[in-house]
Amino acid sequence: MFDNILTNNNINFNLLEKNIYKFVCELGCNLLKEIIENYDRELQNARDKKIFRHRGLKQDSIKTVMGVVDYKRTIYEVKENEQKRFVFLLDEALNLTEFGKISSNLVEKVLNLVVETNSYRDAAEELMQNLNISISHETVRDIVIKSGLKVNEKELEEIKLNKKNKLIAGTKIIPALFEEADGLWINLQGKDRQEQIEKYKLSCKKENKEYKEPTSVKSELKLHVSYEGWKKDDERHSLVNKMYIVGFMSSKEMKKRRDAKIFQTYDVSKIKLRVLNRRWSNLDK
Repeated sequence: MFDNILTNNNINFNLLEKNIYKFVCELGCNLLKEIIENYDRELQNARDKKIFRHRGLKQDSIKTVMGVVDYKRTIYEVKENEQKRFVFLLDEALNLTEFGKISSNLVEKVLNLVVETNSYRDAAEELMQNLNISISHETVRDIVIKSGLKVNEKELEEIKLNKKNKLIAGTKIIPALFEEADGLWINLQGKDRQEQIEKYKLSCKKENKEYKEPTSVKSELKLHVSYEGWKKDDERHSLVNKMYIVGFMSSKEMKKRRDAKIFQTYDVSKIKLRVLNRRWSNLDK
């Protein structure tokens, strides 16, 4: 299959590299297909047949860093309170429902590329060039939004636990912790813009002020970063163990998230010095 790469007794190395990479990726996809379908058969044999009634096979696919893996998995009928529903034991066992049919490794690659590129479209094109997979920029955007919602849910849960003194305290001991807080005002568009306008209308009504249609609608994207210091003998003065919190939120909300994250990471009682450089208020109150 690689004969056409030989030209005039010379090897076209770049083409050889691309073809071998594609071949290995296709081989990996075929191996994944075999493993997944074998695992599905194991689940089928081990299931409670009184609860899960076999209703045939259904074709499906999952996007991975190696490419698209096409496979078949078993669909089961389950009766609950005289109501029927259909389930895939394989999907539940492999946890393939969180981001749809996309592997967690590919999700990680997408998230890393998004912060390094200028747009969702650029990230999608970069993925297509570097991996054996094609993903639309809409899919990239969907992954980013779902990941953001997950982070938000986790941080809100941490705030609740911290308020109830149920958050597990960190054990790492450091002498000093440095923090910086800043913000960037961004013009809002679409749904976000309309929501801000409606809030402004309500505030004007409550305060008996005349409402004037704003020419631009902005919201502040707040950023908080904490770190333990700087690396020695590093001309770039790289920061040690950076932790970020970013979002559209009030200063008080940012403080709650900051407090929960730091409490989980460090033994706060052993920190002798905390240095805060901030641009907006309420973070240190």
